[in-house]
Amino acid sequence: MKKVLLLIIIILLSMFFYILNNNKQTINIGFISSLSGKYSSVGHSVLNGFKLFLEENNYKVGNKNIKLIIEDDKQNPKEAKIAIDKMLKKDIKIIIGNTTSAMTKVSLSQLKNKDDVLLISPNSSSKEFSNKDDNFVRLQAEINPSMFDPLSLYLIKNAKKTIQIIYDSSNNLYSQDIINSLKSSYEEKYKGKITSLIKINIGYEKILKNLDNKSVIFIIANSLDSAKLIQFLRLNNIKQLIASSAWGKDYSFIQEGGKAVEGVLFCTGYNNNSKRTDYKKFQKKYMKKYYEKPSSSAIQSYETAMILYDALKHTTNPKKIKEYILNNRVYDGLQGKIEFNKYGDVSREYFLVEVKNQEFKIKK
Repeated sequence: MKKVLLLIIIILLSMFFYILNNNKQTINIGFISSLSGKYSSVGHSVLNGFKLFLEENNYKVGNKNIKLIIEDDKQNPKEAKIAIDKMLKKDIKIIIGNTTSAMTKVSLSQLKNKDDVLLISPNSSSKEFSNKDDNFVRLQAEINPSMFDPLSLYLIKNAKKTIQIIYDSSNNLYSQDIINSLKSSYEEKYKGKITSLIKINIGYEKILKNLDNKSVIFIIANSLDSAKLIQFLRLNNIKQLIASSAWGKDYSFIQEGGKAVEGVLFCTGYNNNSKRTDYKKFQKKYMKKYYEKPSSSAIQSYETAMILYDALKHTTNPKKIKEYILNNRVYDGLQGKIEFNKYGDVSREYFLVEVKNQEFKIKK
């Protein structure tokens, strides 16, 4: 009799643990970004922001565990394809990535016929992804002329009537969108003139020879390359005003550039010194965790996690996740409302900031 009773207890316990484990299913979320090399600063900011939110929620949503599977695309198309293929082989249906438009394009091409996989990018901004009914959602507004209006207006008001652009062609999808949008704003709307386009990979000495001594210099590159180039230009007595695309706007730019980057201008949709309560709480937690101030990429990534987490409370189906996000449409972000259109694109208000006393301050 005791043996029978013991057998029944063992069977019941086995059934209990089977049901418990079955109820606590794991949601696998892929993460692909540039995490090594000179392009890794933004990638790690995005990863840090996303992980911070998951850690705050103990990597759980309801009775489900969340597992984050991370791959490095190394800002290389071949590596990006390998990363996506790894995700697909592991049957991962929700992927966060990528952190540059060039690599996002690679991922989307790999997912073209994979309607059951959702790609969510915290900060890819190329116009090529806009207004498409696909398996893609992003938190970064598309590159458009109006985002450069604050810069264009400021330059023309201060008699800065010509610009020379230095750009990184390795992220050419992004760079060309920036160039075309800046042309539309600065040249067509405000009647300035872009006098030359210079590739950053020709080398600093050749760049120096191509610069005049009066035009504003606009740099389209990652934070590390932008800071190093500006240091070189200042050491070679290039004194004119310098502006940069949002790609270069993170704190590694200030750390690397030091005094040389004081006065550099950016157009941005995020205020790194916002006084909003939600943002201040996030900033405090981020600094405590990572010993650095959060960049715009980290902020957007944290917001990405917030929005995805809300959707996962209701469904783990990738198609239905996008439907849920778009049906809700408006979310409370860390610095204001985030509003999606019917295609999964967002819009933001942009303003001018400058590096002042080693901080990104709103230009007044």
